[in-house]
Amino acid sequence: MISDSIDYDPFEDITSTLSAKDSLGEIDQLICATRQYKLQLTAEIEQTEKAKLDATENVTETKFDFDKVFREIDETKHFSSTTQSTISQLTEGISHLDNAKRNLTQCMTLFQNLKILTDSYFQCKELIRRNAYKEMASSYKIMCSLAENTFKPHKSVDDINKLLASISRLKAETFDKIKHSYSRVLSGKAAESEALEAELREGACDILDSDSSDRAQIIDICLKKLLSEIGEIFRVDDEAGSLENLSRRYIFFKKILNSFNSKYARYFLPEWQMSLKLTSAFYKMTAKDLEILLKKEFQDKNASIDLFMGALQATLDFEKYIDVRFSNKMQETKLSVYFEPYLSLWVSHQDKMMNDKLLSYMGSGDLSTTLGDSLVVPSSADLFRTYRTVLTQTFELIENNTNNGILVALANFFTKWLIAYSNRILKPLVLPDNEEIQNKEEAIKYTVTMINTVDYCSVTVGQLEDKLAELSPDPEKISQNFAAVKDSYDGLLAKGNSILLHRILALDLAFVAREFNNIDWARVVVENYSRYMVTLKEILCFNTNSDQKSTLQLILSQFNRDVYSWNFLDKVIDLITQDFTGYIIRLLQPMPPFATLSNTRKFDSAKVTNIGEQLLLDTELLKEIFHSLPGSVSDEVNSTQTTAYKRVQKHIDTNLTQILQFIKVLMTPLSSVDDYHEAYKKLTNDNTSSSVWAYLLTLKGIPWDLTLWKQHWSAFDMDRDLENGSDGNNDLFIFKWNTKLITQFEFNMLRIQEPLWAKFIKDDLQIKPPSRTISKIRVPSKPYQSPPLKGPEQPQSPQNSLGSPLANVRNMVTNNKFFDRSGQ
Repeated sequence: MISDSIDYDPFEDITSTLSAKDSLGEIDQLICATRQYKLQLTAEIEQTEKAKLDATENVTETKFDFDKVFREIDETKHFSSTTQSTISQLTEGISHLDNAKRNLTQCMTLFQNLKILTDSYFQCKELIRRNAYKEMASSYKIMCSLAENTFKPHKSVDDINKLLASISRLKAETFDKIKHSYSRVLSGKAAESEALEAELREGACDILDSDSSDRAQIIDICLKKLLSEIGEIFRVDDEAGSLENLSRRYIFFKKILNSFNSKYARYFLPEWQMSLKLTSAFYKMTAKDLEILLKKEFQDKNASIDLFMGALQATLDFEKYIDVRFSNKMQETKLSVYFEPYLSLWVSHQDKMMNDKLLSYMGSGDLSTTLGDSLVVPSSADLFRTYRTVLTQTFELIENNTNNGILVALANFFTKWLIAYSNRILKPLVLPDNEEIQNKEEAIKYTVTMINTVDYCSVTVGQLEDKLAELSPDPEKISQNFAAVKDSYDGLLAKGNSILLHRILALDLAFVAREFNNIDWARVVVENYSRYMVTLKEILCFNTNSDQKSTLQLILSQFNRDVYSWNFLDKVIDLITQDFTGYIIRLLQPMPPFATLSNTRKFDSAKVTNIGEQLLLDTELLKEIFHSLPGSVSDEVNSTQTTAYKRVQKHIDTNLTQILQFIKVLMTPLSSVDDYHEAYKKLTNDNTSSSVWAYLLTLKGIPWDLTLWKQHWSAFDMDRDLENGSDGNNDLFIFKWNTKLITQFEFNMLRIQEPLWAKFIKDDLQIKPPSRTISKIRVPSKPYQSPPLKGPEQPQSPQNSLGSPLANVRNMVTNNKFFDRSGQ
């Protein structure tokens, strides 16, 4: 019952044992059993302690004797030392015998080598007298090897030192003999024979190979001998050595090289590559002369370009001849490299050619007869063909070396004439600001031609810049040279698009504005689309079944690349939405002075609501017009899946949504302040601008009743107070397309003289004077015409965030081959 566990709890057993009523009668038995269990445990503990004591005694008895082990180790070391001494005494004699044997072997080897050295010396001394280089070569190489590697450490021995001195004199004599033999051969004094060829090629050359210094001296002597005549004839201070006779110098060397290969090459080992060394020596000699001559001739600004080009061309032809002859093994610096510092003379010489080109472009006759289907000025392609020729010739001259000076000179040359081409050929195609448009189609044709040509030039200029920057060690400097060209062509692109948008297309949009203003809006009946919107559809939509094209169709169909069509369509969408909202604002806004009972409102709230219903209907047609345009721009089969198509559709939806929200605000009743405010918040995306709020109320035809205004203001201002802790929407809502109108509204509000109104405007609305003084502008009563998109009125849509049309083009154009013009 009692557990052996360490965690045993006796109370559990006691509780269970004494739980019954009769358990007290058995208490004596329980005590007895407990006492017996205790005695049993005591006996077990004693037995366990005794076993541990016995184990400890056994360990003590079996303790290891380390002293005995250390004594045995010392005895073993002593025995080992005694044994080693005995063995050393026994082998001492054998060591002496080994050393004696080694010394005897070295002496025998040394005396044997000394005999070989002596025999070789006397043999060579005998053979050199007969100029028997071939027979002497083997002995000579052995003699030199032994003298240098074996006996040089034994120079302290007098006899050996005398022998080495004699060998040294023999080597000098041998060198002089070989030099004399080659001098006789190269001078033509030695009779030609196969024996002499073999002696020099297989004997003398073999002898010289044993000493690289001697070989280099002989080669240098021979090369100087072969080139001495050129040095004497073509001196830099003599007429024969001038640049005019540079080609003769090259011809003369070719004769020397051919003569050497036919007469003297066989006297040298082929491994020596004497022809290549001869050419390399000529390169070095000519390079020094060229450096002096070029500096002398071309440091003056009036230097002859013909002389420069003649000398350079002769040098390039000679280098090509050498490269072919030696299979491009020539490692010496090219002679044409010394012309590179003066290549800018050649580049500047091209100015006359380019001036003649521009004069021919300007006198090419009527442009309309030379334009192709691509509507690109033909001279632009010829200009870049000329550039390609100049670039190719220059690269041939510099052999693609990274000479930044000539690359910068090229960049300056290209940019200079690109700007001249822009000023003389392209700018005359731009419609002057003060000139009236007589023929709309012709104006479109020439303006689009200018844009297409500028696009072609811009893309090709970018490729030209990339090509030069790729070769230049300082690409930033190349880019700086092209910056002015980019700005010039960017300006032309912007000017051309502005003419198409604000002068040509605006002519048609003026009819739309006139028809809008001619409608009797006070009595309008909402039955069908307004006439002005039908006219707008005729101006914008493409006519597929008629020869009569709309103005927008004429413009978009003549762009060479879809990217310009998409970008122009973006601008048209912004222009139409800006004009349309401008028509509405000018129609509904009150005439100053404000807040006077004598100045009655043109339209009350009910009429504005009726007008809003008609505008809502007209907006449906505008939506139909806008969504029909993207599908007409691209001829691609899956044009609806392109990024540009989706982007323009999104742009359309964004602008139309803002127009619809604006019209719906105008239509919202003013009968309930809370209902109007809730609708206002929803439709303006919680706009918190007090100027926007006041302008919209004014457009809705609310009376100049300050009490009514303050009721609406309380609801609006309460929400503004709640949103003070967060970033509220404080933009200009629909008026961002017509910022001048809301600015003029604020100015007119600040001119209110009635004290209560003035206090409300300044303290509650907190409308502040503009940063600059606005002239007293009156709202015109004549039909509205579309203003140019510039200054703050320019719509800031995400699609038009870049300041330059060319920036969009450059981001979209990829994988164009250099100077490639499709369809040109």
